[in-house]
Amino acid sequence: MNENKSLHAKRQSALSLLNPPQTTAISWCIVTQMGDELASKSPSLKLEVASLTKIMTAYTAIQLCEELNLDYNETYISIPRIATQIGGTSAFLKRDDTLSLEELLYALMLPSGNDAALSIALYFGQLLNIQRKQKIASYITCDTIQGFYDDTQMSNMNRFVRQMNENALKLGMRDSQFSNPHGLSSKANKSTAFDMCRMSSAYLKIPILKQICNSKSYSCRNYEWYNTNQLLHFENYQGIKTGITPNAGACLAVSYESFLGSIIVVLIGAKDQKRRFEETDKLINWISKEYTMFYNRTMYAPPRTAQSKGRTFIIKKQV
Repeated sequence: MNENKSLHAKRQSALSLLNPPQTTAISWCIVTQMGDELASKSPSLKLEVASLTKIMTAYTAIQLCEELNLDYNETYISIPRIATQIGGTSAFLKRDDTLSLEELLYALMLPSGNDAALSIALYFGQLLNIQRKQKIASYITCDTIQGFYDDTQMSNMNRFVRQMNENALKLGMRDSQFSNPHGLSSKANKSTAFDMCRMSSAYLKIPILKQICNSKSYSCRNYEWYNTNQLLHFENYQGIKTGITPNAGACLAVSYESFLGSIIVVLIGAKDQKRRFEETDKLINWISKEYTMFYNRTMYAPPRTAQSKGRTFIIKKQV
């Protein structure tokens, strides 16, 4: 173990002397799936993270299924009117349609449906309020539009968001707080690149969630959804989530299969949607090359490097 720590320290020292690619992103972080930080820029800076929030929403929903002894395939959720009225990105769910939680998780993670996020939060918040029979006094107050939620819906929303924050603390996300399940702009809904790497690592350990975020498309009933993560079309890339709001900028969390194993990259506050993909790709290519050089200098077998030239990203809408 000491030898491994020493090797990791040497790697960190080697990388600290190198200049990473220039990015428009305010913050980024690259970690192994075991949680070792490989390189970063302002990884502990608290920022709004837009729809990267939905990573925690999906994780919390699955955790609650286990806690409440529910099967995500057999848990059916009716879409409330209020969910169909929320702004931002949408899965275009129809009022009173009934979908399984698994189907709603696809609606949440692929087209980044705020309507799916709200439907999930209200359903599980209600279950928690009923089963635990307690009044909610969350230490983070949910965002609301005056008159948008009624008192019961606010109570259910608060309870689910409280569970999101409890999960964040359990995962060691000390610099994160969530105030809604969808990531719409809020000064109270913030995290860091390093914390979101922790969140992404925990998310990918759950097989159904990993399967969902790696799906390029999904069809069910009268719906068809496409994944907003364009890096999935290139070799070795896996989910996890895109996000963008005016305050957060363009955000991205992805996993990449490399000679180091799975590495996770979280990028927050890129200038635009196209650049978040390009800059993430550059960071992956850079760190692969630098670790190749490190392994060659230390007489380790040279690993395979990333091939990231010639990427083309076409942006059709804000996601």
